[in-house]
Amino acid sequence: MSPRKVRDMPSSNFIDSADLRFHYLQEGGGSEAVILLHGFPQTSHMWRHQIPVLSSQYAVYAPDTRGYGQTDRPRIRLSRDLLARDVIDFMDALDIERAHLVGHDWGGIIAFKAAIDHPERFSRLALIDTLTSVWITWGIHGYWFKCEPRAEEFFERYHEQFIRSVFGGEQAGYGGPPDSPWAPVEGSEGSAALSDFDPTRFWTPADVDHYADAFSDPDCWFHAIEYYRHCLPFHIETPDPSARRGRRFEFRSSQQVARMWEHPDLLFSHPDFEHFMVFAPEDRHKQYPGPALYLFSPFLMPQAFVDGLPPDDYIPNGNPYADSFPLHLPDLRTRGAQCGHFIPEEAPERTNEVLSDFLAGRI
Repeated sequence: MSPRKVRDMPSSNFIDSADLRFHYLQEGGGSEAVILLHGFPQTSHMWRHQIPVLSSQYAVYAPDTRGYGQTDRPRIRLSRDLLARDVIDFMDALDIERAHLVGHDWGGIIAFKAAIDHPERFSRLALIDTLTSVWITWGIHGYWFKCEPRAEEFFERYHEQFIRSVFGGEQAGYGGPPDSPWAPVEGSEGSAALSDFDPTRFWTPADVDHYADAFSDPDCWFHAIEYYRHCLPFHIETPDPSARRGRRFEFRSSQQVARMWEHPDLLFSHPDFEHFMVFAPEDRHKQYPGPALYLFSPFLMPQAFVDGLPPDDYIPNGNPYADSFPLHLPDLRTRGAQCGHFIPEEAPERTNEVLSDFLAGRI
């Protein structure tokens, strides 16, 4: 089925896949395709700085993922398998046999799953400040999302304030743990870091309005919660020579993780908090064999920035999260970005430089 243009914007399109009606941005007409997957709580708009640059060499497609932007929002239980299948269905609908795949944040989680399950469909895989199979302990929102109905009640009341505080720098009317993970604990390192962060350097009022409008639909909150609550099933991994592949996994239900969050002395005091939770035990033995890139910030790889910007091809190590990248990506390159988590928007020149070099095979 041919894509249908909308709103007289030649780069804004809809197409029906096997399962969903996707909205996507498209520019360029090169012989090689590049697919860009956005993160939470954004839309394909986050790639506005990359699309013009990459489209000079490639046919670039940036879809809104399931539940976000103008893509369909069917209220069903989600899984990483389903989100990865969405990418394949999107490619099939557009007759794209093989593509380079780039993902930031949740887009990276989806991209990784799509690439390890369907490596024949992807020439290169670029992951930007994201995860493969292991959650980070300092990403406390991963625990909070499993607390029903805290997340539902928070977004019902604060969905616009949340967006405008993150991207617009506006004063938030909500507090930190246990009410939410979005305001740092008083006196923490995160609190000090945020005090010097000025979002208006990176997001215009129009950008903030776009994200606020896109996140105003309760069906979007439903999907945001589904992504974290059910697509990231937490497991504690321990070595066990008698187990298959030498690892044993103990599942923690959403209710058990919620009790961690609701601990009387906060999450950080719960005995299970010392573990880096594995959310993809079924994939811990898998590898994507093609060329792979990890572009990271101090938010997800703080140990790499102790002496400033890390050297090119720094090999992540030191904890199960960092170790997961060389574990799953044997043909790995890495680059650092001295900025916050939203690298494509906060450091667009660095992102464009690294992606251009990686996709062209120069790194």
